[in-house]
Amino acid sequence: MHRSLADGYLGYDNGICPLNAVILGGVQLHEGDDHIVGLLTPDRVRDVAGAMADVGREALKAGWDCIDIEDYGPNFGHGDFVCTWANVTDLVVFFRRAADAGSHVIFTVGR
Repeated sequence: MHRSLADGYLGYDNGICPLNAVILGGVQLHEGDDHIVGLLTPDRVRDVAGAMADVGREALKAGWDCIDIEDYGPNFGHGDFVCTWANVTDLVVFFRRAADAGSHVIFTVGR
């Protein structure tokens, strides 16, 4: 998803804000390679929520088509896009609710 919302690559600073902040954005709270923990402030959450509301299937697919298949890995395919789109629609609702509540958002993933 990050690749589709950014510039096709996986990185913390790639792409254009606020869409590049959906997954890997915000203040990184963990140092090291074993986990990613990113914190979005309520202001950034509002920015992301506004930008996510405008992401349609076609826009996400355009970003998806920019992904470098060799950089992504061997499991790149249409099924991945279908799953990603389903998750984007859920995230639109999630970020809208978080923004309306004035909440922070923390994204975590273990490697």
